[in-house]
Amino acid sequence: MQPERTDVSIQSLQSLKFIEQVSPMLSAPDESTWFGALAKLSEQWGFDKILLGILPRPTIRIEDAFIRSTYAPSWRDAYEKRGLVNIAPTVTHSVTRSAPLLWTPELFAGPAQTMYEEASAYGLRAGVTLPIHGPKQEWGMLCFVNDSNPAGDFCRHVDNVLPNLVLLRDLVLDSSQHHLTAHAQPLIPQLTPRERECLAWTAQGKSTWEISHILNCSEAVVNFHVKNIRAKFGVNSRRAAAVIATQLGLIDPG
Repeated sequence: MQPERTDVSIQSLQSLKFIEQVSPMLSAPDESTWFGALAKLSEQWGFDKILLGILPRPTIRIEDAFIRSTYAPSWRDAYEKRGLVNIAPTVTHSVTRSAPLLWTPELFAGPAQTMYEEASAYGLRAGVTLPIHGPKQEWGMLCFVNDSNPAGDFCRHVDNVLPNLVLLRDLVLDSSQHHLTAHAQPLIPQLTPRERECLAWTAQGKSTWEISHILNCSEAVVNFHVKNIRAKFGVNSRRAAAVIATQLGLIDPG
């Protein structure tokens, strides 16, 4: 029985140590302090570079994602201007997978090879990416990176710290909600009263003809409002806009 109690004690101490380490992030009073605590914790665990990217909701363009990182600003600028997000295997993986992705030279073969070689020059040579998929349809990734040889000792190090990184990924998503809301708020479409009415009736399954009679206007007027609505939400159908508006609380579907 004694070894069993010892194991429990060791696990308890490890749990307490983890809670103590993440406490500054969880109790941070603002976004800057919050991300600073995350970056410091990442460095303590052997990764001097970190990137967090989250789309707070599906309707936000990837160019407007919530992104915070300690990568070199010049690399981030080049990455964005050249649209490298479209060929990055870490992004492709994170779209549909939840399992951590270990960076290897083979991972960046093909079109992404030049990108990887350039990133390595900025100290982004070895890393592990943890996809993010939240309960509110958030999507993104958390990358822990350093300038090690992406094999041997680095792989063993990732094996040792991966359980903590996975748990940290979940805590980051939970503790980021306030910051994500503040980031996404300006991007919520601003609807006119008549556009809200058209969307609300659309959500109830009404046709253009029916909506025109309910609102006492022509079908052309309804179509005009619907066209503006689709443009504001960046979708191709009124029903898609109605679904998104309902999720955002912009309309009551009745």
